[in-house]
Amino acid sequence: MSRLPGLPGAANYCRLGLALLMGLLASSVLAGPVIDPIADVKVPAGKSIIIPITATVTNGQALTYTVTGSTNRMALVLHTNNPFWKLNVAQACDTNATGAFLTPFRGGTRAVTNVGDLTFMLFPEYTPHTVAIFQGLSASGFFNSNTIFHRVVTNFIVQGGDPNTNGTGGLVFYYDDEFRPQAIYSGNGQLGLANSGKNADMSQFFVTLGPQRSLDFQYTLFGQLVRGFNVLSNIDFTPVNTNSRPLADEIITLASFVPDTADTVLTITATNRAKITNLVTVIADDGVGGLATNTFRAISVTDTNSNDQPFFYGSTVTNLVARTNVTLTNVLDVVGLDGQNIYWFPSYGNSNSEAFSTVSYNTNRSFLRTSTYNETNAGGEMQLFVKPKANFTGAITIYCIASESSSWEYYYEYYSIFGYLPPYCQMPFVFVFGDTPITAQAAALSPLPPGPFTNLLLATFTNGVPGSSATNFSAVIQWGDDSLTTNTITTNAGSLLKEVYGAHDYAYAGEYPITVTIQSRLGVSAVVSNTITIPPALALTGTAPNTVLTWPAWAFAYGLQGSTNLSDSNSWTAVTNTAVLSGFQNVVTNTPQANQGFFRLTN
Repeated sequence: MSRLPGLPGAANYCRLGLALLMGLLASSVLAGPVIDPIADVKVPAGKSIIIPITATVTNGQALTYTVTGSTNRMALVLHTNNPFWKLNVAQACDTNATGAFLTPFRGGTRAVTNVGDLTFMLFPEYTPHTVAIFQGLSASGFFNSNTIFHRVVTNFIVQGGDPNTNGTGGLVFYYDDEFRPQAIYSGNGQLGLANSGKNADMSQFFVTLGPQRSLDFQYTLFGQLVRGFNVLSNIDFTPVNTNSRPLADEIITLASFVPDTADTVLTITATNRAKITNLVTVIADDGVGGLATNTFRAISVTDTNSNDQPFFYGSTVTNLVARTNVTLTNVLDVVGLDGQNIYWFPSYGNSNSEAFSTVSYNTNRSFLRTSTYNETNAGGEMQLFVKPKANFTGAITIYCIASESSSWEYYYEYYSIFGYLPPYCQMPFVFVFGDTPITAQAAALSPLPPGPFTNLLLATFTNGVPGSSATNFSAVIQWGDDSLTTNTITTNAGSLLKEVYGAHDYAYAGEYPITVTIQSRLGVSAVVSNTITIPPALALTGTAPNTVLTWPAWAFAYGLQGSTNLSDSNSWTAVTNTAVLSGFQNVVTNTPQANQGFFRLTN
């Protein structure tokens, strides 16, 4: 067969077509997500394990994950739409060290070398109050160049977050532990709260180095490391002194909430049967045709590491206020994941409480029933009766203590001899007689401009008594940035509702979860949660078409818009370029609207 000179033959066309096809396929594969390897895991029978899942995405698309298993004897729960918390760590060094640079530190500067970033997924579904606390602290710059990892214990934990840098400091307030049955320290790189006792949490946190089951239900677990395990190892291997303090300060230079659309976390909970193998399949979908799949095995094993620690779970004490001469009744539930018997030891909080009330209780079984949990604790449910003395008005404080040991009270009495207490949980409650409940609600708040503000309505409330004086109440505001103020209360003449106003000045933009605690003169209290937003600043560098727009990482949910005419409110259009995270900044480059000249953030 003849052919025209200078043109490739059919075989060459085929080879060229195949090469083009292979190139397109290679580009397609390159553009799709790739899930990082997931090691097989051992799940303690009747318990859970939390594991990070990470992926590489080259096309900038957000991933949606799905997960399936080969058996229904394990529950698989993906944590979705959770916040991520990122820390940058630098190690102090000599000024002439390789890679050294100066960074601010505690009012001065310090020569450091970069260690890297730690990125955690946080668990507001398990620990909403803790996550809110850390959101406000991070927004305020509390950790930035002011705290270090002051304690490193090899194969145990690395601990930081103390503004005193020596393990003695914290916040101007304490807050309560938050426990959930699925949140145990059976994994690696788990983020927990250090504390100075039951329900005495502050700013100090730790990251585990391997499973640390002795910490279960004693220290709030509120996050999981997803990226930066090499950084965690570097901190672990740093030389320390006899007090476990690194010889060279491991400085937390920055801490912020950040976007992470490539990674997720999976919690696997096994039934009480050991030797169950589950073939788990994880699928990541980028929404534009790119899919990635990975599989691993989860094997249930007999749990030999439980610390027998009970914890409060289930019913909530709500019957806290009554008229005089009325007995208050409440039901409390405590769970132990090993089915142990529970014993109760209600105790008076002070001599006044003991003098003016009588406490009695009944017990019954408590239950934890789900598709995987099947626990019954004899004595785990307590019906508590608090009876005031005749005509008594005021507050009665009761500590509700539960233990797996019937001898807990004996060990407590002779603690100075034994130096040990059997596992227990404890929660204080304040019961008020001769008063009425407070019903409160948060006020609607709009974003505020930077700078100080005054006379901001934060909450309204009523005690159901018309004409009651505002001077019978007080309000304490926790502003989210490690500051507290006591504020005055006024009565709205129109609605007759009591109103709480506040004044403050935030040093940095951010979203600050605040709490307003309202208390009557006799001790009735109500807590209202709200959020104050100081919008982020948008920075523009470069000129069209090579523009660079940046704004803080915590504000990743904000949309970017461009306009050519500030006076025309209808001229604003969405910038379609996807923002990428660079360090602790959201960055958009070479926007199609670069010639418009004006940009803004919307939320």
